[in-house]
Amino acid sequence: MVTLRPDVVRAPTQYGAVLLHIDNGRYWTLNPSGDLVLRILLDGGDTAAAVRGLCETSEVDPETARRDVEGLLAQLADVGLIEAEPESRWSPETEAVCDPRTQAR
Repeated sequence: MVTLRPDVVRAPTQYGAVLLHIDNGRYWTLNPSGDLVLRILLDGGDTAAAVRGLCETSEVDPETARRDVEGLLAQLADVGLIEAEPESRWSPETEAVCDPRTQAR
């Protein structure tokens, strides 16, 4: 699970989004792909969901998309914009069920 730190706000822009660190006044811009990944993760999606979202909207293969998602997460965490729970602590059932049509009824 990924959350913005309490002292960080996200503002959508015409070209993606801006993340503002309120305490130090610094801001970072995200292009539309980076913002898509962040929104998926903030909405409770996992890395696999972010990879799928990126593959569906960009001409990128899954391996490259996964590297990009993991790289973005690492960069945002390194500069103190997000708090991320290690993926190993996420429920395997969450990632295993990709298509709601395949869920048992």
